[in-house]
Amino acid sequence: MKKIVLFLFLCLTVLCYSQDNYVNSITKKQQFLNLSGKPLTDKFTNMKSVKVVYDYAAKKLYFFNSTRYTYHYDFCSQVLGFNGDIGEFNKQSYNETNKRTYLLANVNYLDNSDDWVMELAASDEMNAGLINFFFNEINKNVYFKDKLKFYLNSPHVILLNSKKELKIPTVLSDFIFKRITEQSIENASSIGILKKYDLQKKEDFNPKSNEIIIINTTPEFIPTVRGIIITELQTPLSHLVLLAKNRNIPVYVDTKVWNKQSVNNLLGKKVELITKESSYSLKASQKPIPAKKAVKEIVLKRDFSVTDLVDLETETPVNIVNSIGSKATNLGLLKQIQKEMRSFKTPEYAFAIPFYYFNEHIKENDLQNKINAMYAIPKDSVKLLEKELKAFRKTVKNSKVNPELLKKVEEKLNAQSDFKNFRFRSSTNAEDMEGFNGAGLYDSKTAVIGDSVKTVEKAILEVWSSFWNFRAFQERDLFGINHESCAMGVLVHRSFPDEKANGVLVTRNMYRDRYAGITVNVQLGEESVVKPEPNVTCDEFYCHNFNGFGSFVVDYCSTSSLNNGKPILNETEIKKLFNLSPILERKLNNLWQKRKMAKRTYPLDIEFKYLGNEKQLYIKQARAYMD
Repeated sequence: MKKIVLFLFLCLTVLCYSQDNYVNSITKKQQFLNLSGKPLTDKFTNMKSVKVVYDYAAKKLYFFNSTRYTYHYDFCSQVLGFNGDIGEFNKQSYNETNKRTYLLANVNYLDNSDDWVMELAASDEMNAGLINFFFNEINKNVYFKDKLKFYLNSPHVILLNSKKELKIPTVLSDFIFKRITEQSIENASSIGILKKYDLQKKEDFNPKSNEIIIINTTPEFIPTVRGIIITELQTPLSHLVLLAKNRNIPVYVDTKVWNKQSVNNLLGKKVELITKESSYSLKASQKPIPAKKAVKEIVLKRDFSVTDLVDLETETPVNIVNSIGSKATNLGLLKQIQKEMRSFKTPEYAFAIPFYYFNEHIKENDLQNKINAMYAIPKDSVKLLEKELKAFRKTVKNSKVNPELLKKVEEKLNAQSDFKNFRFRSSTNAEDMEGFNGAGLYDSKTAVIGDSVKTVEKAILEVWSSFWNFRAFQERDLFGINHESCAMGVLVHRSFPDEKANGVLVTRNMYRDRYAGITVNVQLGEESVVKPEPNVTCDEFYCHNFNGFGSFVVDYCSTSSLNNGKPILNETEIKKLFNLSPILERKLNNLWQKRKMAKRTYPLDIEFKYLGNEKQLYIKQARAYMD
């Protein structure tokens, strides 16, 4: 009797173990949820995922516990008996031939829309015949067969689909991106008074520093607040995201938060906001709102001894950053690297107007007393400060640039005949610096040689006046930067009217930090990546070399709403960015450290463009990326 009981117990244990670890079909939703875990990448918030293996020899399908077995290799070696190492497993499992031991995939579930997608690893080179077979095998063994679609997440499968080799329902990244309702931007926690601002109605937007705010569109600037919940999805390299990370305040996207009664019931009350990788919590709190920490005043260096235009086409002087600002200096350093590498171009005919002329303009136009009066405005008088800054910017724009400077700039521009349009950009000592990126704080302006409207004088004044942008003033104040120690230089170079694509990349893999790589946002033509129009999405992807297999991986997170679902860059163009990035990162960091512009090595935030029909790569800007 004891033996029978023991036998039954063992049978039941094995049965329960197998059911807990894997099933051969998904017959109900709870079964899927019990097996689900997080996807291996953080591309999408609040997505549930179950890993799937098809065993060729056994002709058997396994949906397995994706929390217990982090990787397909774990399940195949521990349960299915694969006895090779990870390198051999990758070679057998991700190649383009029919000689495979296993077929591997994820089935992802989007809870908010009740949609399901089958996804291969971006490194998988599975041929169309096997994809069709594998999809149909999965589809036969799930209860949601009418909803399952195949996710085109890499250039390989996008190409197969364009050739009409895939005979299954397919979707691009935008199918998922548009169905995502939540997105984690910056993980942190904070206490504050919950307030709501309807920016779509252009109402006054002057929140207090003790508030946690809910906003329904991306603002032009981030106010000094304790935390932000926004209803609009963001790209990871937008100005809002970069500034939020620089401040380390909790920021989260919830596209449905505006009408949530549970949230609206908390308006005007003290709450605690906690943001995490895949969720956030907002609840009433009795905790005290921490007093604002006094920030140590930062007094910046500015050097007015350089009294002539600085040609950035020649070797950039060692200590010039304190005379022309970080942005102009960085372009000069990029030009040095360009001459060594010859694999990219930088904006032609670049030069800088040094701080000296900005300072002289203030003296010549007797502006210092008005500036001092603005500095004396109490910090909590936000509306008054905004009003006075706006009036002062108008004063600067209506002033006159020193004729000697205008003559120098115009002679410089007229010394060439290749371009008529030139871009005038801010280059302060309070942006693109270590610990303070200043993304989007200041303005740029285009001047056209010989044009009576888009004049050089107007362009210089527009850039100078943006030193007193409310968003710039506020951000400097927040970080304790002494305004009087700041100065504005102007970076000038030819403009880019014939962009085929423009983008921003960071020289790290922001979604799979296990793999070194790059994260890229790129858009068609001149449409902004960092300040997109509402409901306009760009191509967003990360890429890396797949360890143990050697293939180049491109994994899409979203696709451009302006390019009919087609990738903006081809694989050759992407690989060029990928190969260039680590070299550029190493060389620029070496130059920064030699010039004492940085104390440690940073990833780069690179702005690039592909120009003309020949798709010539230009690196327009590079600065330290600070997360």
